Amino acid sequence: MSFKRIISVVLIAVAVVMSLAGCGKKKNNSSGAGDAGSVKYKDGEYLASSPTYDDQGFMATVKVIVKDGQVASIDCDALAKEGDSKKVQSENGNYSMKPAGAKYEWYEQIAFFEQHVKEKGVESVNIKDDQKTDTVTGCTIKVKEYVDLIKEALNRAKM
Repeated sequence: MSFKRIISVVLIAVAVVMSLAGCGKKKNNSSGAGDAGSVKYKDGEYLASSPTYDDQGFMATVKVIVKDGQVASIDCDALAKEGDSKKVQSENGNYSMKPAGAKYEWYEQIAFFEQHVKEKGVESVNIKDDQKTDTVTGCTIKVKEYVDLIKEALNRAKM
């Protein structure tokens, strides 16, 4: 092989290696933002809530706790105009979804959603036209408002 041919082969190999370097799968750092590794947050507790009550008398709320620059926990709930929160009512059997055919109660479904968002980021949640998601197994409730509130809280936490 001639010297020029060797140099050409080496340059092509280097170009191929460099182009493939950016194709690796990014590891999620549980930032909660869906942008693995690039978004860091200020430690603290960030709250967001709906400005109004819905037609059932609940106001959606979100609490995101950031520790060491990453989302440590997410708590989604809905405060009732009168009385306990939707989680408490659901856990106590006063807000039951099973009689209507749901496999899981509301508090169980929102827990699946919270865990998914904590592990995979809020951007990983696909919202359908009916405000529900097909991304989170076991979650058939409307979650669009919670996605929006989590994004709002995380925007305040950005460094």
